[in-house]
Amino acid sequence: MTAPRYRSRAGFTLMEVLIAAVMLAVGCIAILSCMMQCQRMMLASKRFESAQLVLQLGEMAYPIPDPSQVTTSGEDVLNDDVLNVDETPAENIVRDLEMDLPRTELEQLKDYTFERTVDKTDDEILKWNGGIYAIRSTVRWGGNRYRSKREELNVIRLWRKKP
Repeated sequence: MTAPRYRSRAGFTLMEVLIAAVMLAVGCIAILSCMMQCQRMMLASKRFESAQLVLQLGEMAYPIPDPSQVTTSGEDVLNDDVLNVDETPAENIVRDLEMDLPRTELEQLKDYTFERTVDKTDDEILKWNGGIYAIRSTVRWGGNRYRSKREELNVIRLWRKKP
């Protein structure tokens, strides 16, 4: 009589299945983390796009005039009301410009503000650089009940006061 022969079994062992499941889980986690990072970047891009819109609206509502129209030789440019604009909500700017924006766009601009200031410069530096002032336009957003940090976008232009 011959000894019984064991047939070879086709299929995977439990260890092979577990290793494959772990590898699949690690791959899924990597894909999900990439998707979350992409979503975060898309949201940040949307915020910066809204900030650019507020900046353009602010510059339309409060244009920077020609230097000859702003001051005479005795007035102080740093205190000029035409160049300096207090922090103004974007909704007020849209209302002042009498623009008809869709409700969704108005809601996106809810936490945004526009401000413009002339940077303080020493008289010596003004003489050295020929009367060039830096005008800083700032758009701020965020800082609601979920986030305490406010983000901002600054744009600096050079402006020369003519004597």
